Amino acid sequence: MKYSTVYAMLLFIFLGGIAGFCYSQNSGRQIGKDGSDHYKLENNIRQWQKELNIPNVAVGVIEDNKLVFAKVYGNTAKGIPAPKNLLFEVASLTKVVFSTLVLKLVQEGKWDLDEPIFYYYTDPEVAIDPYSKKLTSRHVLSQQSGFDNWRWMNPTGKLAFNFEPGTKFNYSGEGMEYLRMAIEKKFQRSVDQLADSVLFKPLQMTDTQHGWDGKKSFERYSRMYDADGKEILKSDYSIQASAAAGLTTTIEDLSKFGIEVLKGAHLSEKLQEELLKTQVDINPNLQQGLGWRIINGLPNHEYALQHAGNDPGVAAIMVLLPNSKRGIVVLTNGDNGLILCNNVVRVAFPEGTEIIHKAYKSTRIDEQEPIVELPEEVLKSYVGNYKREDGVPVSVTQKGKGLVLRMSGIPVLNLLPQKEDKFFLMDLDAKVFFTRDSQGKVTAVSIMDGENIIKCIRD
Repeated sequence: MKYSTVYAMLLFIFLGGIAGFCYSQNSGRQIGKDGSDHYKLENNIRQWQKELNIPNVAVGVIEDNKLVFAKVYGNTAKGIPAPKNLLFEVASLTKVVFSTLVLKLVQEGKWDLDEPIFYYYTDPEVAIDPYSKKLTSRHVLSQQSGFDNWRWMNPTGKLAFNFEPGTKFNYSGEGMEYLRMAIEKKFQRSVDQLADSVLFKPLQMTDTQHGWDGKKSFERYSRMYDADGKEILKSDYSIQASAAAGLTTTIEDLSKFGIEVLKGAHLSEKLQEELLKTQVDINPNLQQGLGWRIINGLPNHEYALQHAGNDPGVAAIMVLLPNSKRGIVVLTNGDNGLILCNNVVRVAFPEGTEIIHKAYKSTRIDEQEPIVELPEEVLKSYVGNYKREDGVPVSVTQKGKGLVLRMSGIPVLNLLPQKEDKFFLMDLDAKVFFTRDSQGKVTAVSIMDGENIIKCIRD
C-alpha cells in the first residue's frame, strides 16, 4: 500500500467526520425539555473530559426550537475559566454551514442547484475531462462530485474525477472547495463575505467566520490538544477561508444555526424537501442529503440530520431531530473529542445510542459484536510500540479487558476483543488484528476498513 493511500485512508476514517471509538456505560438519563436534567449530563462531561484529556468542551441543547442549555467547560490556556463565547474550530461541520449558504442563494434565485458549475469555474487540472461539464452543485452538496477527499490523495497529486458526478457517494472536501471557487467567481465576493450577509448577520452569529487572522479575539480561542492533553503548538493560527473546514464559532452561534435548520432555514417547501431527501445511500444505515447526513428509522417515528468534524485537536458534532424540534451541538478541542461528542449524543437523547450506531456503523444495532474475555497474558503480548509504514509511531497499551491504540493526530482507539487476535471498535466498522510469526511472537498490528489496510510493524 502506498504512503499516500495509507494517509488518505486515515484521513477519510478519522478526519472526514466518520469517526468515534468509545462508549461510556456511565450515562445519566436524557435531558428534559426544559433542560432541567442537564446536571446529569454535566457530571458525565466532566468525567469524560478528564479521562480523554480534553481541556474545553461546549454543549448546546435545543428543545422546541429553543436553546435551553449552553455551557463551556474547562479553562483557557491561561488557566482562567473559559468564557461562554470561547471560539472553537469545527472542522468538517463547516460543510453543512456552507451547504445552507448555497441553498439560501438558490432560494433567492441567485444560484441554480442543477446548473453545471463550469459556467462559472473550471479547475485547470480537470478542464479537459468531459465530466467537468456535468458537475453541479447538487453533486457537490450530496458528496457525489467524483473527487477524492483532497487532490493530494490521488497518486498523481492532482485533481481528477474518479467517476461520473452524480453516480455514487464519495466524501470530498475538494468538491466543496470547487463549488466555493465558482460561487466566489460569480458573485465577486469571498465565501466569508457572502456567508456574513446571507447567513451570519441575519442570525446574529456575531462570532462566526470562515476565515480568521489568528489574532482577533485570540484570548477567546480554544487552542488544540493531542490525545494526551498536550497543546499542539503552531507558529501561525490564522485560518484560510474554506467551504470544507476551518469555520470558527461559539456554542451559542452554532446553536442558532441549528435552530435555523430545524425551522426550515427560511427555504421554500420544495427546497426543504430537497435538503432532507436521500440523494444517495452511504450504507444501509446512513443516507446523504444536501450537506447533511440523514439517519432514518429511529424510535418514536423520528429521523436525524447529523454531521461531525474531526481534525487534529478539533472535534465537533451536530445532531438535529426535525420532527420533535430537538438538537444538540458539541464542540471540543482535543484529539479524543469525537469520542466525547458521541457519548454526549447517547446521553442526551432517548434515540442517542441508535443515532450514533447508525451514523458510524453499517450493521444493525442488534448485530453488535460481543466482547469476549481474553487471558491476561494474551492481552499483554500485544502491548508495545509499533510504527506505521510512513514512520509514524503507534503504541498499544492495556486497558481493563481490552487494549488502547494511540496514533498521532487521531482519537485514541479503544480495542474491544472479538477473538484472540481480532478486535473491533464500538463506533466504526474497521477491525484491528494482530499478526504473529512462526514462533508466536507478535510482529504487527493492522487496521482494516473494507479492502484498505494500515499495517504497523512492531519495533
